[in-house]
Amino acid sequence: MLRISEAIDRRVEPENGAMAYEAALDSFLDELDLGFGRTDVVKTFHAVRNLPYFSSSDRSPEAALRDKRGACTAKHILLRDLLRRQGEIADVEIVEGDFAISMPLVQSMPEELQGWIKRGGITDFHCYVVWRGPEREQVLDCTWPNLLKTFGFPVNSNWTGIGDTDLAIEPRHIKARIENVIERKELMLSKLSQDDIFHRKIFLTMLSEWLAGLQQ
Repeated sequence: MLRISEAIDRRVEPENGAMAYEAALDSFLDELDLGFGRTDVVKTFHAVRNLPYFSSSDRSPEAALRDKRGACTAKHILLRDLLRRQGEIADVEIVEGDFAISMPLVQSMPEELQGWIKRGGITDFHCYVVWRGPEREQVLDCTWPNLLKTFGFPVNSNWTGIGDTDLAIEPRHIKARIENVIERKELMLSKLSQDDIFHRKIFLTMLSEWLAGLQQ
């Protein structure tokens, strides 16, 4: 079995991209001891959830596998695809909300970041997974890793497979449940005002830098 980084690095030809990604998914599951037809939704959820949060211009699940970190888009596409790889039925849903005001205020955050969280105003399109569980569809949000539990983030560390998880954003509108998540999210973001796009970028950069500092 290829290591994840080796599988991702073999993306030189477009037609080989899907095969390389599938190999990387299998490597991820193999590291969780979930190869050979084994299925464990809870274990997979927490493995993806505990990848550090980091927002970048590359929202692909390949980047999350390669860099071992990612934001909500990459992490939830990855979770969806890992669950499907195990024979589960899962989709990604996108909702609109204010990302800043949904976040807990932490004193070690930069002053400007704290200001955004206090007043809100960061429109974003948040992703989560809808998994068809044993009895009904269940909402799985794997945005925040365990590192953030002490700061009051809804890390969902206690999810055991029963019920929905807490969302990382308070949704105003459910926008779509679609297959091509990255393309649709880019389209949604492109319709924001230039000010909203600029402020969102600044906010996510400050947030990612603060989170990266916590891991040092």
